[in-house]
Amino acid sequence: MKKIILIICFVFVYSSAFSQYLVDGLKWNNTSGGTDDWGVNIYRNFIYKVDGDTTINGVAYKIIKKNYPDVDNQWTSVFYLRENNRKWYLIGRNGNLNTEEELLYDFSLMTGDSINLPWANNNSVKVVADGDTILENGESRKYLILGNNDVPTNYYDIWIEGLGSAISCVDVPCFYLITVDACATSLCVSFNEELLFTSYPNLHCYDTGGNFITSLNDIFIEDNSIALYPNPACKEVNISSENIINSIEIFNSLGQKLYQTNVKAKGKTLDINSLSKGVYIIGVSTDKGYVRKKLIKN
Repeated sequence: MKKIILIICFVFVYSSAFSQYLVDGLKWNNTSGGTDDWGVNIYRNFIYKVDGDTTINGVAYKIIKKNYPDVDNQWTSVFYLRENNRKWYLIGRNGNLNTEEELLYDFSLMTGDSINLPWANNNSVKVVADGDTILENGESRKYLILGNNDVPTNYYDIWIEGLGSAISCVDVPCFYLITVDACATSLCVSFNEELLFTSYPNLHCYDTGGNFITSLNDIFIEDNSIALYPNPACKEVNISSENIINSIEIFNSLGQKLYQTNVKAKGKTLDINSLSKGVYIIGVSTDKGYVRKKLIKN
């Protein structure tokens, strides 16, 4: 009897070691985009949220609802997710409940593992890097960089445990396919209106009423080995890294790339004298991954 109790306790502790992140209150803010037949760019903001429970074919799922805050605040159920052993499964894509569920995310993967991405024609891609990233609320979560080779900067997608894709949530990423309403870009993820993550410095996040709730994000993937100084800066800024820096980019507050240079060294001094006063994002690509840091120009 004692052995049975011990085994039961062990199973409970082991299964409880991984947090359940797929809970009510989790929201993904996105924008869909593309080009119409006349070459006009069209973008629509929309939100996914976890809201309620249901059972499909005897299996429990969380209900995922969608709305367009710029148009109305009517929520419509669009698909269903479930979480098990650090994996997320989706059923009901395009409203069809008769299809088999698909593996959406597997956060248990490690560097060197492979997985198929359905939107990439089921191409098998590798996990080229994994580690920890710091969310906006200070919480640490695991991230995975998925690519087709061993270069972390050439990636298909980036996953953050409990949040999903940092690129496009459950939709086809817009850098992969450009047609109206056929692709999407993630703006941010929040939980009970608390900001957890923002994807790009130029894409603001909004609440269910369409109001912006955040601005610039200073670090995309946490890497304390990279230093940016002085900051604020006036004429020059120094960038140093414990790893080889492959390239450096500068973006303005609208997300427009202003400058790019190849480095192939552990340090670089940038002349920023020509930049106007304001906030900029410095993107640094190293052999270990890609980091964005915020720079203030005086």
